[in-house]
Amino acid sequence: MKHEVIPQQKPFLIEHVKRTASFSMSKDHSHDSYEIYYMSSGERFYFIKDRTYHVRQGDLVLIEPLVLHRTTEAYSPNHERVLINFKKTFVGGILVDMDFDPLGMFGAFPLLRLDGKEQTQVSHMLDKMLRENKLAAPESHGLLKVQLAELLVFIHRCTKSAAAKQPEFPNTLHQKVSDIVKYINEHYAEPLSLRDLADRFHMSPFYLSRIYKEVTGFTFVEYVNQVRIKEAQKLLRTTSLNITAITEKVGYESSTHFGRVFKAITGIAPLQYRKLNL
Repeated sequence: MKHEVIPQQKPFLIEHVKRTASFSMSKDHSHDSYEIYYMSSGERFYFIKDRTYHVRQGDLVLIEPLVLHRTTEAYSPNHERVLINFKKTFVGGILVDMDFDPLGMFGAFPLLRLDGKEQTQVSHMLDKMLRENKLAAPESHGLLKVQLAELLVFIHRCTKSAAAKQPEFPNTLHQKVSDIVKYINEHYAEPLSLRDLADRFHMSPFYLSRIYKEVTGFTFVEYVNQVRIKEAQKLLRTTSLNITAITEKVGYESSTHFGRVFKAITGIAPLQYRKLNL
């Protein structure tokens, strides 16, 4: 499975989608923008970074740039959501005048469970943004910046009351898989095999493989490769380490194998990626 890193050409996108047929994202992906996902109705499972969240009506999901995520069906296909993707540059001029960083909450609060009053206010703000975006008048671009900044400030205030609330796992199975994912994220540079991981978490390799795919949407091998290649991308962008050194640092034994996996996931060779991101 190829992981998509989706480059966002526009600095701001907003869309409203209502689905009644079964739908699950066919590919895991990340993007170079911030994401706000509001569940207007229905429910979904949302895998973000290292765990799955059960997103229900009135919930807000906040995702940082370049974080792996994927949504899958939760019990019923019916759902309605509003999605915003934006780059920091879109609201940077407004945020610089604030005495706090409203973008910092994206890493701290992947999911916010809003109360009834908060849901009403967020729905109202999103409706205004959707109308303005559809209008596409000459002044709409500037107004959308202001409206997004207002939404970010409101969400930031909601995080204060949510600071002590850790969203619950959908069930004990999801919690178990989250522990496994966290272990992979911390030990990706070491040799990792399905059998060794199964022994560590006291289950059969077959069972681990099945529940891992069921909960995260990834196979074990797919996810390990995603984590390793994302770290390799970071090293290629931020260091002058050669390919052999990077291969070892991210847990591969062969530079040839590393190069093959890197190209399968990103679409380009490691050195080409470095050249494009200097």
